Amino acid sequence: MNKTETQSNKICERLCVKITASLDAPLLIGSGEEEHTDADVVVNEQGQPYIPGSALAGAMRRYMCGIDDDEIPVGMGKKMTPADWLFGAPKNGEAGEVDDRQSRIFVYDAQLLDDAKIQIRDGVKLDENKTAVAMGKYEMEIVERGASLVLRFEIIEREEWLEIFESKEKIQEKNMAWIQWLLHGFDSGELRLGGRNNRGFGKIAIKDVYVKVFDMSKAYQTWLNWDWNQPHAFQGAQRIEIVNKNQLEHCLEIPLSIPGTLLVRSYKTSFSRENGQADYVQLTVGGEGKQAVIPGSSWAGAFRSHLVKIIREMGADSGFEKTQKMLEPLFGSWISGEEKEQDLKPSRLVFEETLVEGGHGLPTARNAIDRFTGGTVQGALYEEIPWVQGSGLLRIRWRKDRISDEKDLTEAAICGVLLWAIKDLQAGFFAVGGETAVGRGICMEPKRPLSIKYDGQELKEKRQEEYMQEAAQWVQGSKKQNARRNANGRM
Repeated sequence: MNKTETQSNKICERLCVKITASLDAPLLIGSGEEEHTDADVVVNEQGQPYIPGSALAGAMRRYMCGIDDDEIPVGMGKKMTPADWLFGAPKNGEAGEVDDRQSRIFVYDAQLLDDAKIQIRDGVKLDENKTAVAMGKYEMEIVERGASLVLRFEIIEREEWLEIFESKEKIQEKNMAWIQWLLHGFDSGELRLGGRNNRGFGKIAIKDVYVKVFDMSKAYQTWLNWDWNQPHAFQGAQRIEIVNKNQLEHCLEIPLSIPGTLLVRSYKTSFSRENGQADYVQLTVGGEGKQAVIPGSSWAGAFRSHLVKIIREMGADSGFEKTQKMLEPLFGSWISGEEKEQDLKPSRLVFEETLVEGGHGLPTARNAIDRFTGGTVQGALYEEIPWVQGSGLLRIRWRKDRISDEKDLTEAAICGVLLWAIKDLQAGFFAVGGETAVGRGICMEPKRPLSIKYDGQELKEKRQEEYMQEAAQWVQGSKKQNARRNANGRM
């Protein structure tokens, strides 16, 4: 019988890839359960958190979908994208057919090692006046940054690819190219895992990468006897060095200093005091009080709120809600009150968490004063531990060439809109975190000026002005569109 009659398509090679890494940001992998918080972390039977292979494969495929500069011929004048080549796709464009191509990559559950710590993060939705929205408080479990993990996946090659690439060496060369893309994604922070990754979660730092190749025509029995968990499983395997690829995301880097105090509240804390715990404290890594952190959600909320004020002052729209809707192509859907929408837009902007270097916690006691008597209000004494001084680097990312409903919202305009807020942030005109009314959360440009960087290069003042001008044109264009919609609605 020939190949067509038997439908034979033997496996000729296997590439086993092992990545040892650590979490460079908190990780949120929800289990769907709400036993401890509003979103609990998924754990195995031993209570150890892990990343399901399906979640890992989904993130990897989504990242590979952005790589379309080198398509692969599959015969008959057709081509296949790298994402489809690795993760499978309908052969004739229609899912569910018998000739669908199955995934060529097997992604295993990622193991989080014994140093993984589950912490609780909380948050609250704020309204226009920075007041907590009713029922807007939430809690979630996270795996704290610094935890070690092991990622494993296996790429399978079959005989049919020999007809296209002519040799195993060429197939392996192509495989190594895609492995390098995935490694670059992890290493650059463009490939993030789990939930809330647009708010700084899910970034990993790679330590080592090894690839072991099995020629199934010669080493079939060797592969059968091989085990990932053997102490010397990758002895003699090829150690891979990460090669930088073209960035798929733009990245703004903004240096900041904190001249005063900062308070992004953490209500669940392990700060210790002789006379008990404080009522609330600055959020720190692992809740240990050693290094302060500003979450991406705090940055996103502060930026969105401030940009609404700027745009309203420009006369683009007189309403708070309508201006929020205008910013949806950047920050995602805005939902107020009990309103629910079916088609929600995800945030295009990624705000990474900012680690604060230097500074320290400062225990403080405060109370409420009766404005009529000048005395303290009974039961109104409370204690807090804000963070004093320090410096940090804010990173904001967004995907290149992403299709948007706003045709005038170019990449330069996006950068310009952000620069409006960044300039005010570095000048101390708007703050982040809580108790901003008493001067907390003010950030400034460092005393020793450091330049704002755009995609790793210094962003010159002239270019900044050009971007901000383009942003102004987008706002004016949106103003005219809104006016036309309103006019049509009255007719």
